[in-house]
Amino acid sequence: MTQLSYASYRRAWYAVALLTLAYALAILDRVSISLLIVPLQKALHIHDTEFGLLQGMAFSIVYSLLGLPLGVAVDRKRRVPIMVGGLVLWSLATIGCSLAQSFGQLFFARMLVGIGEASLVPVATSLIADLFTPDMRPKAYGVFVTGSTLGTASAMALSGVFLGWADRLILGLPALFGAMQPWQIVFILCGAPGLVLALVLALTVREPARRGAVATGAISLAPVWRLFARRPRAYGLFLLGSVLNLTCVYAIVGWFPALFIRVHGWSASTTGKILGIGGLPISIFAAVNSGWVIVALARRGHRDAPVWVAAACAASMVLFGVPACLASSAWVALGGYMLNALFVNWNTSAVYAGLAQITPNAARAQMMAVHTILSGLVALTAGNFMVGALSDYVFPGPKGIAPALGTVFFLCGLGSFLCFMAARPAYREAAAALEANEGAV
Repeated sequence: MTQLSYASYRRAWYAVALLTLAYALAILDRVSISLLIVPLQKALHIHDTEFGLLQGMAFSIVYSLLGLPLGVAVDRKRRVPIMVGGLVLWSLATIGCSLAQSFGQLFFARMLVGIGEASLVPVATSLIADLFTPDMRPKAYGVFVTGSTLGTASAMALSGVFLGWADRLILGLPALFGAMQPWQIVFILCGAPGLVLALVLALTVREPARRGAVATGAISLAPVWRLFARRPRAYGLFLLGSVLNLTCVYAIVGWFPALFIRVHGWSASTTGKILGIGGLPISIFAAVNSGWVIVALARRGHRDAPVWVAAACAASMVLFGVPACLASSAWVALGGYMLNALFVNWNTSAVYAGLAQITPNAARAQMMAVHTILSGLVALTAGNFMVGALSDYVFPGPKGIAPALGTVFFLCGLGSFLCFMAARPAYREAAAALEANEGAV
């Protein structure tokens, strides 16, 4: 097979920087709603279970269902235009959330956000795999994953800042904003930057050449099904472990602010600033070093390095996440939250690097889309709905959010760890097979 020259690192890292920023804006638009729980429940008269649906199912249904079709398109078509179109759509949909006057309307707007964001991960992971040599991919994926951290921290920190700005805009520009409530302006401020980034991406990022076998012919999902049939334990256990991990991650994003507000008496603004700004450097460090840890383990002969890194994330959910939920002191809870933040992003970096390591180019975006479907339909929906339902029906009362979160962390974190440990032998075999015959599907 003729080797194609890799793009210059400058151009490659520039593309990663923009993709990382897009990831940050996607997470900002997705999770900023978690700090608007009080004004939204007051304005739209929704309860915890409905709020869990807004954070999870409203987004995840279309985000997941579009995953495979988009994965097929990404494996065959130009990826940059798909990315730009998705970014424009989810940004406009976030702004559209400000127009909602009922639970149903907000649910629909959140669905549109999910449609746009469904393009992000298949496109980004496919582009990065073609922009970097295999030994550098985990580092690039680690940097890309910092977008999740930046977006979550921005949602935590900026939602409080945006609420303050909203009050000033209402007072200072009554002709434009006088008829709006602060939560509506927050959605506008969150969505607007994505439109600018879409223009920058369209004008400055070039489509890289594809590496390895390229998907051709009629549109078919057969390559993905063949991979699952050939290596069910490698893919099945690896993906299941990741989804259980992500169930905890989405529970953190969706409900940890409510834990500090309800159980420990912090204001929404204080909660956002402390969790966002305080956790930002830790989470960025964790996201970046996850890729370096994978590379270091691989250089020491651990072909299953991504599995070990993801398993460490699962262990952290049990060892640090559960005590953070159940602590009686806000500062002890914050300490557990920060310790857990050291490992939270390790799962995502490990999955991106791991699937790229065992999946040929011609099916890579589709396999990532399968992960997107599972993470959306199961993790995003379950992580938010389970906590909300447990809080409403099993642990009722404002402080029931603590045992509800702790239960999800313990069960899903332990299950994830066991799945990754069981996946290791089959994963090593799959990685060795692809190294020996890269490009076969």
